[in-house]
Amino acid sequence: MRLFLSKIGLYARTISYLKPIQIVNRIKRKLFPAKIDVSPVPMVRSLRQVNFHYNRRPQSLLGNNEFIFLNRSEGLSFPDGWNNEKLPKLWLYNLHYFEGLLHDGTSQELKVSIIEQWIAENPYGQGNGWEAYPCSLRISNWIKWYLSGHKLTECAKKSLAIQTRFLLDTIEYHLLGNHLFANAKALVMAGLFFDGDEAHHWYETGLEILGEQIPEQFLNDGAHFELSTTYHALLTEDIFDIIQMMQIGGKAVPQEWINAAEKALCWLKTMTRPDGLPPLFNDAAYGISPSLSEMEAYASNIGLKPSLGAVQGMNNLSASGYFRFESECYSIFGDIGPIGPSYIPGHAHCDIGNFELFAHGAPVIVDTGTSTYDACNRRQSERSTAAHNTVQIGEDEQSEIWGAFRVGRRAKILDRLIKTDQVIARYLTYKKEIHERKFSFTDQLITLIDDVSSDQLAVASLHFHPNVKVSFEKSRVKVNNLLIEFEGARKLEIEDYQYAPEFNQLELAKVIRITFSVKLKTKIIL
Repeated sequence: MRLFLSKIGLYARTISYLKPIQIVNRIKRKLFPAKIDVSPVPMVRSLRQVNFHYNRRPQSLLGNNEFIFLNRSEGLSFPDGWNNEKLPKLWLYNLHYFEGLLHDGTSQELKVSIIEQWIAENPYGQGNGWEAYPCSLRISNWIKWYLSGHKLTECAKKSLAIQTRFLLDTIEYHLLGNHLFANAKALVMAGLFFDGDEAHHWYETGLEILGEQIPEQFLNDGAHFELSTTYHALLTEDIFDIIQMMQIGGKAVPQEWINAAEKALCWLKTMTRPDGLPPLFNDAAYGISPSLSEMEAYASNIGLKPSLGAVQGMNNLSASGYFRFESECYSIFGDIGPIGPSYIPGHAHCDIGNFELFAHGAPVIVDTGTSTYDACNRRQSERSTAAHNTVQIGEDEQSEIWGAFRVGRRAKILDRLIKTDQVIARYLTYKKEIHERKFSFTDQLITLIDDVSSDQLAVASLHFHPNVKVSFEKSRVKVNNLLIEFEGARKLEIEDYQYAPEFNQLELAKVIRITFSVKLKTKIIL
């Protein structure tokens, strides 16, 4: 019943965004096959000479019909390769994004050729490439590629306009979140790339969506509301792209959008470790999103204020529920917030109370990470409570995760307090069990106190980076040059686990499981 009511709420929210003509178009698409609009397409605007700033992406176009995405290389046979059902959906999505255009090591001839091949082999409205999300990313990437001084044939420009027409009728109001944001960005980009009334309508539609979604999706502390460090960086880049495109097109950028972009950069800097990498909270992986240094260079290029980032001591990101405590010898990042927006928790994990520790110049305690979006046991495991540096009570999860991107009943934050040297979070699991975690910090000591309300045995987990050596030293655990002591532990076990820093990449590492009843005190001595 709860799942049913949740779906009803999402559908009601979706309908509230739709205009009457969009509702009619959706019904028509359900009843009749998609037909290409043969009316003349808009002309490309006469933009002043520009060199669109973009962040480079990893090489993905290898030539000879070979591609590499998400650390998986494949040789494809076309035209069937565009929709090869033997390959994961996310891999195929990446094939249609065309982010390979934004890598300098691939020849322009190959890039132009693959664009023309895509046009010839992907019939209108059919296959993965015509779904709204990959369509949106491709539209934006083709435009960024062209505006940075490269070539688009007249055939490609015409295809861009046709893709934008299709996108206008398939906007993902039913998914919302980062998908809807990407749709709106593509409409703004195309609306300023092309000229005329039709292009202006695209621009105005994208502008209207962004006017609603920027304050909806970016919280007061700057975080993207899906609470993933990876998606935060990607959506921050989206805002930067939109600002730059509006500057190129001679449009005034709303001050609220400038403020959101600058706060988002500040959040990114606060949530980036001294080695330049963010903690892998919720669905997050390296090798996908731009780095902090790239985003700071981008911000400077489009005239945004530089970010100050983290300060010594406590950094409280209260709207997103994250914090960072910075001392001379360590940085600790913690998650004591909700699992995400109530109507779109698909990228959420069971990780309230989770944290990462960076000490003496290296990562020590880390999140397990995300290696796959496939609906499989590995996906379920990576979203589970036991995959995070928090406490599992009995066999129960914090929240009722299922499928690849679903959450049923959710954990709820009951109390949260952040002081200069202490953090306290108390939450209720979906099985009505209470866990309270208290962090206390000094320059060379981190103390965790866990209290649970259940009479079931609980297990706290500490996942270590693969480069960390873990061993028992009497009743304590030695971790490189750190010592960890436990009070109230019934059993200590060191196990192997698979660390997932990137998609399709697993590395063997160590995890400590600490079994206790009611109360556990953990001291990390640096």
